[in-house]
Amino acid sequence: MARFKFSPVRAGGVSLLILSLFSCVVLGLLVLNRLHHRPRTEDAYLTADIIHFAPEVSGRIVSMSVRDNEYVRRNQVLFVIDSEPYEYRVQQAQAQVDSLQAQIDVQTSQVSSQLAHAEAEASSVTSARARLALAKMTQSRLEPLSRQGFVTHEARDQARTETKTAEAGLEQALRSALASRQAVRSVAPLKADLAAAQAVLRNARRDLRLTTVRAPCDGIVTSLTTAAGEYASVGKPVFTLIDSEHWWAIANFRETQLAALKVGQKVKVYAMAQPDQPIYGVVGSLNAGVVPDEGTVADGLPKVPRTLNWVRIAQRFPVRILLDNPPEQLMRIGATVVVVVMP
Repeated sequence: MARFKFSPVRAGGVSLLILSLFSCVVLGLLVLNRLHHRPRTEDAYLTADIIHFAPEVSGRIVSMSVRDNEYVRRNQVLFVIDSEPYEYRVQQAQAQVDSLQAQIDVQTSQVSSQLAHAEAEASSVTSARARLALAKMTQSRLEPLSRQGFVTHEARDQARTETKTAEAGLEQALRSALASRQAVRSVAPLKADLAAAQAVLRNARRDLRLTTVRAPCDGIVTSLTTAAGEYASVGKPVFTLIDSEHWWAIANFRETQLAALKVGQKVKVYAMAQPDQPIYGVVGSLNAGVVPDEGTVADGLPKVPRTLNWVRIAQRFPVRILLDNPPEQLMRIGATVVVVVMP
């Protein structure tokens, strides 16, 4: 029976194999630890907010001040719409405001005169009441004297006539005072019409101002296929403006990595076009959900697949990363990037 003989060469190979396996395990643990504390993903791309630029007033474009793929600055003139019809509207609205203001001035003067007349009629009522009271007192004094023969019948009849005349005068004065008060015209309706006309004027001035279209932010003009002479309609985009003031990286991280991510955490981004130049940013937000492959609804009923996938792959969720002063020459929507989260 052959005996096992110890070989130094074989022992060294076994030791080397064990050491290699141990090193692989240690290296794997280090990699897993690094990935846990510094998650990274190559499933990421650049994006920015876009504005489908449409005018707020309609008209023929008389000048186009930008070209396709041109960088523009905030408040820079992009294009100008024919302003002549809007100038006429401003003039018409201004004329309406001036007319109503003149009517209010005239009406205010008339109201002052009418109020003075109404006050005079009110004084007449007071005088008529005084005359009636005096006539009644005189009649009440003469009636007993007439029955005793101390006053003639003519004096008594005259006192009665004066009382009736005073009553008629008072009634006439009351009617005149009421008519005078009702004749006083209020300027409130004209003032309401003036407020409405002033609102129309402000809107006309706004439309005139909007015929000169300016950039709302720094950006890049794209998809421009319209030239001067084209008719621009309200709400119909003339071109697309990419907001270059804020650039974002959308990084799809596995759900097992989301626990290590927090809003405000610093991030390094490497563009595929220039991978040796890091771009710094911070985590802006973590997506709340994506459409699942299973559990969807079709025709009002849940859709469940008949097959079962035994290999469960971690779902990926978009993480929005705000870039800090990124280089303009690398910023393109859809560009591929690698995202590494800093510890």
